[in-house]
Amino acid sequence: MSPIRHRFFPGLLVVWLALASVASGQYRETRTWTSNDGRTLEGSLLHADGDTVRLRLSDGREFDVPLDRLGEKDREYVAAMRSTGRTLAFRPMPGETKIDPQIEVEGGPRNFVTPHFEFGTDHGVSKSFISEAARVFEGTLHAVASLPLGIEPKPAQGAQRFRTLFLDRSTFEREIAEVMTGVPQNPGSIVAGIYIPKRQEVLVPFSSLETGRSGSQITLRRTSDTSTLIHEIVHQVMHDWLALTPVWFSEGLAEYVAAVPYQNGRFEFRNAPKGLRETLESQYGIREGMAVPMIHPADFLEMRSADWRGSQDDYRSAMLLVYYFMHLDQPDKPGAALAGYLHLLEQGRDETENFIADHNRLVDEFEKKRLAYNEAVDRYNADLVRYRAEVDAYNERVTAYNRQLEVKTPAEELIEVGEEPKAPAPPERPEIPEQLRDNSAGGTIDMAVMMHNTARPALVRDRDLDQLGDAVAEALKQAGIPVRMMARGEVYRPHLNPVVAPQSSDPRKPKGPLDNLIEALKPPR
Repeated sequence: MSPIRHRFFPGLLVVWLALASVASGQYRETRTWTSNDGRTLEGSLLHADGDTVRLRLSDGREFDVPLDRLGEKDREYVAAMRSTGRTLAFRPMPGETKIDPQIEVEGGPRNFVTPHFEFGTDHGVSKSFISEAARVFEGTLHAVASLPLGIEPKPAQGAQRFRTLFLDRSTFEREIAEVMTGVPQNPGSIVAGIYIPKRQEVLVPFSSLETGRSGSQITLRRTSDTSTLIHEIVHQVMHDWLALTPVWFSEGLAEYVAAVPYQNGRFEFRNAPKGLRETLESQYGIREGMAVPMIHPADFLEMRSADWRGSQDDYRSAMLLVYYFMHLDQPDKPGAALAGYLHLLEQGRDETENFIADHNRLVDEFEKKRLAYNEAVDRYNADLVRYRAEVDAYNERVTAYNRQLEVKTPAEELIEVGEEPKAPAPPERPEIPEQLRDNSAGGTIDMAVMMHNTARPALVRDRDLDQLGDAVAEALKQAGIPVRMMARGEVYRPHLNPVVAPQSSDPRKPKGPLDNLIEALKPPR
């Protein structure tokens, strides 16, 4: 993932905070850097790639240094910073994002397209309805792309636009019945919108919006509460990340963006603190000054996404944790820890894909060697049978020859004993590759847990998880949001290590039991 990539859309404008002209990396510690020939200088690490380190000197000058020109301790320092996602060049936090409210809308009355979205309805709607809705959708897309997280939202593979359906309540309930089966529901709650990853669609009932009628068409009032809609749009534009990020992050980010003050295509990130307090009161009934119950961050960072309960505590706590990392964790580098976390997750995904490819290649190669070995064992066993028969025949000849000698049989009448039979050489047992041998006990390798364990240091850095919880509580308190931090492990049990799951029926997949592949080699009979 390139942390400075950003898709700019025609007609979109982003207003940056006062720090926009300064790279956030400059606030890292100033230290003495030593070259491998002994020369030194004072500077701070801005960012680094695989070969080059960019430093900022105390006088403000910046320059690149080849990594291999640095001394061993400096290379170790860069490696440690890289392992926690702190060698990236980050974007600054936008003060606000906004789009041109005059969005081009084509189509109607039931199917419409805008630059990045397509909309379908089961009732005729006015173009003004889609224009109002499109401002929310296009504005949210631009807001997510503008965050300093290195995210480039794009439709799912094969799609040109993101897709949304507006439906009446009965149709909506039928459409979501299957996906909502088994999903925890708060008593008395009504689903106001949902993103279905399998369909790559946002579904929204008209009843969750402030709509009216103009003749036979439905219209959308500009005063509609768009928070639920924004939440689901964030999921939609983050489609490529949903399978990669833990659920606390995907839900927390969606809640965070939905809490940012929004109006007519504009998100006011500079007023995010105000939006957070208003959301805590309007959505969760927590008035200013009240202690906010919060799940301990360790529970989220150690949990499996499958354990997510979907309670108000979950959503509220995830929102607060994302807010902390976006604004309070490193105020001079907003969102830097999350950007590093996402970078390490994506890097982990690439490494996992390489691991899978290497694994399957090793499986194929070893399977060929194993089958060839078993065939060689069969030939060896057959050779042994012949060898034993030859030995028996040879021994019989030797016995007969010895008896002839005992009775003084003339030399010309002695039997021909022949050469001693030569034993066949056993086949060489193939060596099991280390990558396969490490999991020869079988079981599933939980790649998601492995990736999250690798990426988690970007969020924790030089703290342990208890210290992180204390830091979150203190920072929120200083921001005027006192929290009642729940005890660690009170809500979710930790799953720090890769989870061993039941066997898979497909031995070609790395999550399948490797003992199906590394079966006991056939011994000589």
